[in-house]
Amino acid sequence: METSGADSWHDSGDSTLSANIIRNIRASLFAGELTPGAFLGTEASWAQQFGVSRMAARDAIRTLKAAGIIDIKIGARGGIFVAAANPDYFAEALAIQMRLIGVDLAEILDAQIAVEVTAAELAAARATDEEIANLHALLENLRNCAGDPKIFTEIAMQFREAVIAATHNRVLLAQFRGLRHLLLPHYTVGSTVEVTRRVIASHQELTGLIEKRDALGAREFMRKRLATIREVQLQAFKRA
Repeated sequence: METSGADSWHDSGDSTLSANIIRNIRASLFAGELTPGAFLGTEASWAQQFGVSRMAARDAIRTLKAAGIIDIKIGARGGIFVAAANPDYFAEALAIQMRLIGVDLAEILDAQIAVEVTAAELAAARATDEEIANLHALLENLRNCAGDPKIFTEIAMQFREAVIAATHNRVLLAQFRGLRHLLLPHYTVGSTVEVTRRVIASHQELTGLIEKRDALGAREFMRKRLATIREVQLQAFKRA
């Protein structure tokens, strides 16, 4: 972690001293200089290190903790530590920010297509036997709960997430988990007997393509399927 002298921290224009600490910690994180669980010091040592008051250090700590970047431990061996990874925290924060900036349904569906089309191709190339067996199990669960729209939609989302997990790409998985919060209400509303029939059939087709290791076939299937879903969802949204 970079340690500039006190003068450089006070020559920061309109930026607050606590904001400078935050930028420093974030820059160190993105540069790969910080690892989960690493000890970063204490409130008192930060105040001394960055040449600021303890109040400014405390404000920075509060913001970094809220962002999920650091953890605070109390006690003789306590202090400030780099937080452990938490994909669920990221997914929820991403969904919240997308909602706050006002992304519309078309943008959400476009992002879904970008993630899931790529995921279908990679899953067909990389899925393990255990992951394919899990897809079959989720398909069976879908058939068994077709009469309950809420549960059916939840399991359908679990199936989609399982496909993305089979890519072994954590970036795609994190993006989908964020999108899932925004997609779920629209999919639940649109669940009917005919929709459940089509969902089961399409998921079964995709599972077969993944099982056959047909990466290009899986990609093209998902591209066409999601393009159709996009149009259906947007028309339903307009009618509503």
